[in-house]
Amino acid sequence: MVVGTVAWVIAACSSPAATPPAATGAPAAASTSTPIKVGVMDDVTGVGAIEGALMRISTDLVVQRTNASGGINGHPLRVEYVDPKGDATQAINLATQLAQQDNVDVLAGGLFSPECIGVSGLAEKLQLVYVSTNGCASDVLTSKQCNKYTFRVYPVGRQTFDTTTRFEVQNFGTKWGIIYPDYALGQSNLASLKSALDANGAELPVQVAVPLGEANVTPYVTRIPTDGSIQVLQVSETGTDLARVMSVIQQFGINQKMTIVTGLGKESFAGVYPEALNGALLTGTRPSDGLSGNADDAKYMQDWLTIAKGQDADFLGPLGGADHATPGNNNGYNAYMSMMALVQAMRKANFSGKADTDKLISAFETLTVKQGPDFPDGDLIINKDDHQGRTTYYLLKINGQKEEIVQTFAADQLPLIGDCKIQS
Repeated sequence: MVVGTVAWVIAACSSPAATPPAATGAPAAASTSTPIKVGVMDDVTGVGAIEGALMRISTDLVVQRTNASGGINGHPLRVEYVDPKGDATQAINLATQLAQQDNVDVLAGGLFSPECIGVSGLAEKLQLVYVSTNGCASDVLTSKQCNKYTFRVYPVGRQTFDTTTRFEVQNFGTKWGIIYPDYALGQSNLASLKSALDANGAELPVQVAVPLGEANVTPYVTRIPTDGSIQVLQVSETGTDLARVMSVIQQFGINQKMTIVTGLGKESFAGVYPEALNGALLTGTRPSDGLSGNADDAKYMQDWLTIAKGQDADFLGPLGGADHATPGNNNGYNAYMSMMALVQAMRKANFSGKADTDKLISAFETLTVKQGPDFPDGDLIINKDDHQGRTTYYLLKINGQKEEIVQTFAADQLPLIGDCKIQS
């Protein structure tokens, strides 16, 4: 069932600092043409509530910015939301409803990899563009089952592990462990980490799989040895599972015995890092508190918080409320970046609805965007062969409640995810 609709038509011109480059020459007045509708599967309830809240706020920000600068070449952007609640079957059913009953022009969203993989196959049958926006981090989506209708903007899998592991092995040790969710995402992370460690002469003797949504994680966390046999622990949990696992890691002092490496920032801890993550390494497409001295990023953060504390205040609970909400280092910014990339491609294609799907695909698969007002934290490159994106990527160190940038990797330094080839 559709649980919400966002449709903003804003008449005022945006200020020069906030006007996206792609909007140059676009009408500054309110969009009055037929709306372009994007159906978004947003898991705002259940174990994905954190990522779902980030998707909602970030998507609504893109809608606001897009319509404030003339829409999609005069067509207002509208979003239809549904909540699959993390269930892959529900995601496919709701995506079908969005396409066939709500008549959306594009599909987007879904958090968990089984949802996204299923919807990707559906999108190919429906011949609609589908964009995963955040989560959906199994490399399978673009490395093994790529199709012409599916796009993923943010880096995942070997793109992230290969990029940062060499530095981590050289500086923190060659004996690693991993604790991960026992489904497609975690299994993908396990394979990617093992491959990266092998390439750098390191080992992965400890592998602990945790069922998704497991309430009692203590029996799993306590399998991690603290006798010095491993020096680094990769924590690949997500959603509310991550906070539970880190709480037990802290309870047993495991963080005092080894270096912790993770991929999700303070948004996963109600906006406040636990002591267990002090000194930990973190990877992502944006530092949680933004890039110091970057005016475009400061504007992005200001606008994101305005949406979060205004129309989307009902979704702030999982993010720590109005005082602690942040788009974080991955999921919030990834959702914003994915939707903004879709907007850029639509404008480039002169997209007016699903009849222009082939034009949209051609524009999206060759999209390259430089860092700027629309993409304040780095460049974006889409690979035409598999529709997988590469972006500027950061290795960070958590120091109390702050994140220090250890290394910055340019988008073109990230490897391609695999050798999957789109069949036209």
